[in-house]
Amino acid sequence: MAVEKPAEPSAGGTVRGARLNREVLAGLFLIVSAAIGYYSALPLDAGSMSGVGSGLMPKAVAIGLCGFGIYLMIMGLIGNHERVEGFSLRGTIFILGAILAFAATVRPFGLLVAGPLAMLLSSMADSDTRPVEIVVFTTLMTLACYLLFKVVLRLPIPVLPPLLGY
Repeated sequence: MAVEKPAEPSAGGTVRGARLNREVLAGLFLIVSAAIGYYSALPLDAGSMSGVGSGLMPKAVAIGLCGFGIYLMIMGLIGNHERVEGFSLRGTIFILGAILAFAATVRPFGLLVAGPLAMLLSSMADSDTRPVEIVVFTTLMTLACYLLFKVVLRLPIPVLPPLLGY
């Protein structure tokens, strides 16, 4: 009589005790990002009870980010989750490229050029997005960013410096 071995979970299946899963890796990424942010904000003064300093917000965001990272890691360790089998660099490359493109173009070309450029680059991170969705999203987000940063908050962000002469 033949004895059958229990079926092994398929690749990407949920496994009890799979320690290397999305939640754990995302939590680790958030904790590392928070540590870098907090370390970068160390020279800034957090302020006192009578006034907020320039370092309060970055340090508070870093602490909150670390808290979310710890929460994600705990959730990833106690539940049934998919194991991470492979890793694609496509998303990472396009998202980081979009951030760098925005940083490099916002001052010389303004928000109305840098914003859509960053959104178009970041949309290439996912191969399932359709061109119509990208154009509609980019248009609406650019309008929302303009309204928020220039109209509501009145921040000194250049909109279109080549056209406006600054």
